[in-house]
Amino acid sequence: MNIDKLTRLPSVDLGNIQNPDRPILPFWKDVNNAMCSEPHSHSRGQLIYSTNGITRVKTENKISLIPTSQALWCPPNIVHELIFPHSVSIANLFIDAEWAECMPTEIKILNITPVVKELILRAVNIGGNYSKEGPDYRLMVVLIDEISRLETSELTLPWSNHRTLKPVMTQLFATPTSTENIEYWASRCCTTTRTLSRLFKSEVNMGFSQWRMQVRLFYALERLSQGESVTSISLDLGYSQSSSFIAAFRKILGKTPMEY
Repeated sequence: MNIDKLTRLPSVDLGNIQNPDRPILPFWKDVNNAMCSEPHSHSRGQLIYSTNGITRVKTENKISLIPTSQALWCPPNIVHELIFPHSVSIANLFIDAEWAECMPTEIKILNITPVVKELILRAVNIGGNYSKEGPDYRLMVVLIDEISRLETSELTLPWSNHRTLKPVMTQLFATPTSTENIEYWASRCCTTTRTLSRLFKSEVNMGFSQWRMQVRLFYALERLSQGESVTSISLDLGYSQSSSFIAAFRKILGKTPMEY
């Protein structure tokens, strides 16, 4: 997907309203065509939860994927870009900076529990016009407490802007079904296999094969969200049996693709 050709959406002003008496300012968005946001940041923290479809979030040093079983936490003042490859329904919770102090200080993917999911949907229905003395305010406080306790996920893709590594990563990300080995990519960028391997380790703290597997997980989940079968996806990725791909998926993320 060429991000430069996508329709750009403006950032949401709610993210810059500071008012501790409004711990959460919810915002709902339905995106029906391929779109993305401009790179931006908010003075509030932001929880991004896709109730339908897949959302990508890109920052300077990583790409994160948000399936419907998870949400992304973005701390205040972190520059990020949202990418919606297909139709998406997305709930945003903008959390006041004072209340966000109990949250992680870096971007995290969080595993959403049924309780938190229902609280998020309830918060969206309430909106941002509630009284500090009322039950809706107390619900927002409980929701922040529940979000702060969520377990984190490994579904992130570290990124590097190193002049040698970035072109390789860009091509691998664009062609997740590629089967070329590290020797091939080293020759493409006029370096040695040892140097390229060392760059993956030093820049993204992953080996070549591990990083490429993360790319393939992104690819698989985006296709699954469009209703394609695990069998067809695993065959496209070079697995002779879908069970082998499912086992590799579970080893990294702890769940089967469909459970995820």
